[in-house]
Amino acid sequence: MRVLDLGCGTSRDLTPWGVSPQDDITGLDLNRRRLELAQVRFPNRAYVEAVGEHLPFADNRFDRVISLVALPYMDIRVALGELHRVLVPGGSLWLSLHPAAFTVSELLHNALPRPLPTLFRFYVLTNGFCFHLTGRTLRFINGRTESFQTLRGMKRALHHAGFVHPSFVKYRVGNGTAFQVEAQKPVCIPAKKANVSSRSEEETELAQIA
Repeated sequence: MRVLDLGCGTSRDLTPWGVSPQDDITGLDLNRRRLELAQVRFPNRAYVEAVGEHLPFADNRFDRVISLVALPYMDIRVALGELHRVLVPGGSLWLSLHPAAFTVSELLHNALPRPLPTLFRFYVLTNGFCFHLTGRTLRFINGRTESFQTLRGMKRALHHAGFVHPSFVKYRVGNGTAFQVEAQKPVCIPAKKANVSSRSEEETELAQIA
């Protein structure tokens, strides 16, 4: 199985996610130092320095993508489009994400009363609400991106990227909760419709996954 570990950091044991040491594993991260440490820990894996919004891989390259709390720091809609592109038809996606409670905790315990960190955490909260309503995220003034995620927002974003059969599971992390998402790239990709869709058609499609 060809596996992409998106936002791999210094890398990790992927056995709990059904990955075998014999699988072809590629780790991707934007931090070169972390990738150097990852190569020492797991020398049999390949590592690539890049961002999730611009994956340097051919179409249909991977059978599975795993990402542990990396997507919250990306332009989610763009990154999901790239993940859909590099997955084979029938390939699977597994993500762990930040709920709103994580951002609130960061604001209360790690930002207040410092002005700049507090401003940024309010941006993250606003961005999370934007994602909840539209499935889109916005960049901060310095180009950085972060948001919290909700089931509604992820349903919209996954649907827009072309993923099907999304499932969601909440779990405990310390004193709070997080959630994980699984979805699949369809085995048969439907042909794109002519650009004549109306707002009512889009609303019908979204209602079917709500």
